[in-house]
Amino acid sequence: MKSNLIINDDQSAEIENALLISVLALFPLLYLSLRGWTNTLTVILFALALLHFFRLPRSAWGVKNISGTEWAVIAALASGFLAILISQLLRQNVVIKPYDGPLRMLLSAPVFLLLLKKKVDFVQIFQYICPLSLLIIFVCVHSTPVDMTKWAGRFSTYFVDPNTLGINTMLLAFLCLFSIDVVSKDGAALRLLKYAGVLTGLYFAMKTQTRSAWIAEPVMLALWVILHWQSKSKKVLLVSVLISVLAIFGFYFFIDFFHARINSIYYEISSWLNNTNTETSTGQRLSFWQMSWVLFKQSPFYGYGDLGYQSQLLLPQIQAAFSQEAIALMGLVGPHNEYLANMLRSGIFGLIAALLQFIIPGVIFIRGLKSSAHEIKGSSAMGLCLVMGMMITGLSQEVLTLKYTSSFYGLMIAALCASVLWKRPAEI
Repeated sequence: MKSNLIINDDQSAEIENALLISVLALFPLLYLSLRGWTNTLTVILFALALLHFFRLPRSAWGVKNISGTEWAVIAALASGFLAILISQLLRQNVVIKPYDGPLRMLLSAPVFLLLLKKKVDFVQIFQYICPLSLLIIFVCVHSTPVDMTKWAGRFSTYFVDPNTLGINTMLLAFLCLFSIDVVSKDGAALRLLKYAGVLTGLYFAMKTQTRSAWIAEPVMLALWVILHWQSKSKKVLLVSVLISVLAIFGFYFFIDFFHARINSIYYEISSWLNNTNTETSTGQRLSFWQMSWVLFKQSPFYGYGDLGYQSQLLLPQIQAAFSQEAIALMGLVGPHNEYLANMLRSGIFGLIAALLQFIIPGVIFIRGLKSSAHEIKGSSAMGLCLVMGMMITGLSQEVLTLKYTSSFYGLMIAALCASVLWKRPAEI
């Protein structure tokens, strides 16, 4: 396939290139709309990568051909898998199931190398797919609504819970915002499509009532302003911030559930600190974090696996300090924190893995922002948007525990890092 989507275009691989671009365009499209979609396409992309490298001579893809920065990205994608493997070997208890999510991210490593070698311009594709995916979710939710009584009226889909839906639609909304003029000056139709994606994503973040997404949104907006402060009109940026602030105040004063949920953050934290009511949603989460720290200190290197910590909840220091309701719920749902969840699962190796998954891509994107090339800066800004959003929401949710969220994040990191690195190999 001869296209500027693939710069290093091998004429002998037209079918391979066509399949690669098609699957790469499709994997985000029904990410939150169809169960199994992203996981299946991750496996297909992995198979395409293996087929490509196996048909090449060994000298073309040997270890010596992979740079230090490329190894760092591979390490980030493999870190979750390796952390579980190391901790299981230390405990002498190898179980296959915990590898489900981390394996999906590991499969993205060969995909990263393939996109890098072929010099695929992923952002040029994704700028169309991102808003379309949000519009498809909108149609799906409103055409086949699920029973929302289970979630007290909060939006969800038949396989995505409100918290996961709210966080991911918020991320997609900001990716739409960061993608404006990312390749070149957007035409009126494309700009309208991206704005529609922004509004749709923020609409879902609102209707899911996901406070983790709400807390992250001001930080994401601040990041957008900072990154565009030098390149955009100061007047446009200040007007955008003013409109956003006014919209937030409008929601607060005129939308009852938004008003109640925002107030509940202060009430629940203060009542937990004062020990007047520790059984609120936030209060229980704070208790989970305290329990997780106690458990981590009991086994800082081995970890406990997915649910191995349950028996340790009978420790006297936990039984004496927390309510039976909080302890029982902790045993069922875990710590509700990406970092602590990995620490319980794989000890210190789990924490290192969680940090590597965010920090290594983040460093690559921050370095990419220093480039003089417009497309590199734009791709880096989108990548940093994704990483920052996941890091912040990961403080109050386990954002990479599910297989399809691991698949999506792994492929996005692989594609965005490849887009940045092949465009500026000399600078990196």
